[in-house]
Amino acid sequence: MINTLHIKNELEQLTRLYEFLDLHTSAYGLEEQLTMQIKLALEEVVTNVILYAYPNKKDQDIRIDMNYGNKQLAIVITDKGTPFNPLEMKEPDITLPPEERPIGGLGIYLVKQLMTEVTYSRSSGKNILTMTKDIH
Repeated sequence: MINTLHIKNELEQLTRLYEFLDLHTSAYGLEEQLTMQIKLALEEVVTNVILYAYPNKKDQDIRIDMNYGNKQLAIVITDKGTPFNPLEMKEPDITLPPEERPIGGLGIYLVKQLMTEVTYSRSSGKNILTMTKDIH
């Protein structure tokens, strides 16, 4: 069964995102550590959509679909914002000292480390980012 949340591109909406995630990960019986990893990845992606997908536009929709089955959690984030594939970002050089690293790219790197798979597509004028996490 797919659970869906619609939010607007406002940082205040993250509270609704956390409530949605907590409700469903609890219903799925996921461990707290796993839930925290998923929350961190989802917060990173949704915050970026809120801040950057709709430049100078308020009251825009972001859709989050979550589905759990066959020991895998799938989360799909969809928006009609500016086309952007975060997976095309250059991998950050984490061996450099923080003061020498360029800004950007660390968030999606973290998301890719936390989740089993992350994919992006653009279809019908929509950005579609899919994150999956294998649950053992």
